[in-house]
Amino acid sequence: MQVRPRTYWWPALSLWALAGSICPALAAEEDSEISPWRISGYGTLSHSWDNRGDLAAIRDFTQRPAQLQHNGPTWRMDTRLGVQLAYRFSPQLEAVIQAVARDQIETNPGSSVDLAYLDIQLSPNQALRLGRIGYAPFLMSDHRNLGYAYPWVRPPREFYSWIPIFSFDGGEFSHDIFQGDTRWRFRAQFGRSGFDIPMGQATFDFQAADLWSLSLSRQAGPWRLQAGLSGFRSTAEAAPLASLHAGLEQLAALNLPGISDEAAQLRGETAFRNARIRYFTLGAAYDDGQWLAQAELGYSATNKAIAPSSRTGYVALARRLGEFTPYAMFSISRPDKSAQAPINDWSGIGQATFQQTVYHVANSTRQDQETLSLGSRWDFNSQAALKLQWDHSRIHPLGYALWFRSPEANARASSVNLFTVSLDFVF
Repeated sequence: MQVRPRTYWWPALSLWALAGSICPALAAEEDSEISPWRISGYGTLSHSWDNRGDLAAIRDFTQRPAQLQHNGPTWRMDTRLGVQLAYRFSPQLEAVIQAVARDQIETNPGSSVDLAYLDIQLSPNQALRLGRIGYAPFLMSDHRNLGYAYPWVRPPREFYSWIPIFSFDGGEFSHDIFQGDTRWRFRAQFGRSGFDIPMGQATFDFQAADLWSLSLSRQAGPWRLQAGLSGFRSTAEAAPLASLHAGLEQLAALNLPGISDEAAQLRGETAFRNARIRYFTLGAAYDDGQWLAQAELGYSATNKAIAPSSRTGYVALARRLGEFTPYAMFSISRPDKSAQAPINDWSGIGQATFQQTVYHVANSTRQDQETLSLGSRWDFNSQAALKLQWDHSRIHPLGYALWFRSPEANARASSVNLFTVSLDFVF
């Protein structure tokens, strides 16, 4: 999800511009026959539809609800276009900027900048990046938006949609160790991020501070393994919840037996400010040119019900048959704790409806579902691929965080069939 431009994007772009002003002499040392400029890009043109009129799937939490409410098929869920520009000042210094256009609640030049960093090669095995950098604790972190890089239409939503950060402003240090044909890579990242989340008819300006990520990967032959540990602290309160919080504070101050304690507890559980999120991930991928297998497991731990702890995972298998690659994938997300439930009866003080609203909000971010995906990829061109995918999702009560839905849907289980045809390309 995207960093808000008015807050953090300008330092990253300033670094990029500064390198261009102080390092032109380094570029002159390059071979004059090889351009120091590189431009590349990718895109996805996608069309999705499902069999429900009261539910609409989201790819990530920044998408606009008004555009994905189910009134028929949509192209907005997965369609995107990315362009990357790189300039190499010397073998030890390169500047990179990447912009991605996709459906999101906040759309402007700053929110579209995913990457804007300086890549400094400290030694043959060590590198430093400064600026806006891709968040990297997951197996598919470096190519989540690049549909051409994987067989399926999108990264499994149960595992990747709950991850609220695509990039951050800060620094990254990486160190490689080579043992024969085996490469170990350690990455340490530190910084901050921010992004917009739709909340009802309003927008929540989420701010993540003290962001850190440590990951260790091992690449050997067809195998790639990666483990990651990361976390951040939320520093902003959700303005759209201000009236709800005010009501809870009033009830907490009345010293009503049982009810005031419950209201005070709910005030804390629905506060985004000072929410701390930590997650651990473990992934493995195998690709020998014919068979592709991939799996990841994740666990998130938090201190607030509004950002619930969860266990997530998926396993995928694909087989290349000439130009075609059929595949199957199963993904799952389970909350780590039970849903919040009323303790006292507030109807005696005329607050039964308010109590119901509070618990609806407290449980609104829970993900409790599983999805079976079947599909095929057709590489009809060296730079383009056509994909067809069917997703069958089973959502459990109070587990609808990955869907725009009607309020009535929350209390019951649902099954959804989602169909997608997409065209992925690179240039």
